[in-house]
Amino acid sequence: MFPVRSQTKRIDQLRDRLAGETARSKQQTLLLDLCEQYSSLSADSLQQYVNMGLAISKENSNEHFLFRNYYCFYFLKLGDATQSRIYSDSLLRRVSSLKNNEQILLEILANKAIAQVRENQYKEAIETSLKFLEGAEHRKDTLCVLRAYTILGWVNMELDNVPESINWLSKGLQYTDNVQILSNISSLHNNIASCYEHIRQYDSAIHYVNLGLKYSTAVENLGNQANALNIRADIYSKTNKIKKAQQDLEEALIIRGKIGDLPYIIADMGQLSRFYATTHQTDKGISLALEGIKLSRNSNNLYKLIYLNQALAKNYEAASNIPEYAKVLKEIIYLKDSLHEKNSIDAIAEMVTKYELQKKENIIIQQENNLIKNHYFSVGAGIAFILASIIIWLIYRNYTFIQKRKMEFALAEEKIHSSKAVQQAEENERKRIAADLHDNLGSYAAAITSNVRYLKEGRMEPSSLISQLDENAKGIVTQLSDTIWVLKNEQLPITKLADRFKAWTQRMIQNYPDVRYYYEEDIVEDIEFPPVKMLNIFLILKECLNNALKHSRCTTIMIHVSSDHGLCISIADNGKWAEESIAGNGIENIKHRAKECDLMIVWEALEPSGTKVILTSATTN
Repeated sequence: MFPVRSQTKRIDQLRDRLAGETARSKQQTLLLDLCEQYSSLSADSLQQYVNMGLAISKENSNEHFLFRNYYCFYFLKLGDATQSRIYSDSLLRRVSSLKNNEQILLEILANKAIAQVRENQYKEAIETSLKFLEGAEHRKDTLCVLRAYTILGWVNMELDNVPESINWLSKGLQYTDNVQILSNISSLHNNIASCYEHIRQYDSAIHYVNLGLKYSTAVENLGNQANALNIRADIYSKTNKIKKAQQDLEEALIIRGKIGDLPYIIADMGQLSRFYATTHQTDKGISLALEGIKLSRNSNNLYKLIYLNQALAKNYEAASNIPEYAKVLKEIIYLKDSLHEKNSIDAIAEMVTKYELQKKENIIIQQENNLIKNHYFSVGAGIAFILASIIIWLIYRNYTFIQKRKMEFALAEEKIHSSKAVQQAEENERKRIAADLHDNLGSYAAAITSNVRYLKEGRMEPSSLISQLDENAKGIVTQLSDTIWVLKNEQLPITKLADRFKAWTQRMIQNYPDVRYYYEEDIVEDIEFPPVKMLNIFLILKECLNNALKHSRCTTIMIHVSSDHGLCISIADNGKWAEESIAGNGIENIKHRAKECDLMIVWEALEPSGTKVILTSATTN
């Protein structure tokens, strides 16, 4: 009847008491206490306790709705924030008619705000959180006030508004010094620790995350314990305390295992596997990633499967196992294509369902209209209707004939204009592509001609000249390959660009053994661009990376590709640029390409050294 796994002593005590309790009212209280331990329960266990509570609680009672409210947490544990928010809205409508419902309304509002943050509905989440805060302050409920401050701080963290986030979270810390209450809201300390980590105030970050870990441990909140350990591991990694970071990540994964929430376990396995890759513990990283991939396949979660394959790829790359690394990259591309196809199929199925529903509604409406007409119209009215219909049909036929002639004439004229416009556009595009090929391939051809002349005249060593000829020939092939790759497609998604640029970067970085690079993707919306625009983006990225490698004397390069309502790609290095290097090296050509494709590109100086190039589409927020 109960889960075999023992999560905490508190849960075991409540379960034992419930097993021996016969009074329904006390059973109900014990089940509510068990549901309150949701952060330390698996989704299945929480659902079981909620169903048991609903079975013994009176329909539409306050306790009945309290149990139903825990279903919001159940959906969040499954990763379905939309269902959690919809369920919260349905509860709010039903609870509004209850007496003494203020506390229940506050609990539901808090869950709705959390679901809205998970759905990226930040404006709505702030509105809901402020309403929650107002109700909590009216009731003088200290714990609910702190929860409201925590959620408001979290929303601003997601919006990258760190100062505002710290402002809300600091209000929560100053609101009370009651240790018992603070222990029950340990996420407040975890969140402010994340904020200070973000602005590199690591001493403050460690102080608050240790408090969060202390408080969550005191009340046996396993979910917040695991979160605190992951946050502290990030801080330790950034302060080069690698051994401590590894201990925290491994302990967090053990705690997730106690809870039994598969989505969070898989996510933590991916994070730890990536850590092993960066610390060259590739055997551990590969083993953990493969185990996580197996779990992801069983749960049929494509997003997690892609994430874990990316972690596996990083480990194979760090281990210099190029064949396996290439194999995993192909698997990632296949999974991303599958994900795109699945989303497309789901969208089509949704449209078909809506169409069929609307079709049935139209049939019902039509049948009702026919019944009304049959009831009210007599035979004489029917004959009059037919005569009127004939007259209207004749008028309509004459009208449509005239309109058809006008339309044919307009279409013919439009076709002529369109044909001319297309021809002009094709001519302009042909000239532009020819100019690009002339500029890029011409330089390689000129170099080859020069190499051949030197070879004939014997002015340089043959081995050196042959090496240069080989490089220039490869340059021509690469340039043509890139151009053909782009132009043979009508539209190209960002994922294809990211994969090709990643492959090109890997080949290029092999020539610079002293340089390490980090490549991250955060592609929420797989935006598509026309081929010419995609070619310009690709050439801009190649030029920027070449400049960093050749002229910055850097040791680290970080590449980040993201898309959410727009494209944003950044290339950052830690090198020291000479002024003439920044001013030259094709910068004007890069700016011209960006302007031509309606893109924005900026160069930012980094502290203490380095340069960051940011390329964004005009629609990026």
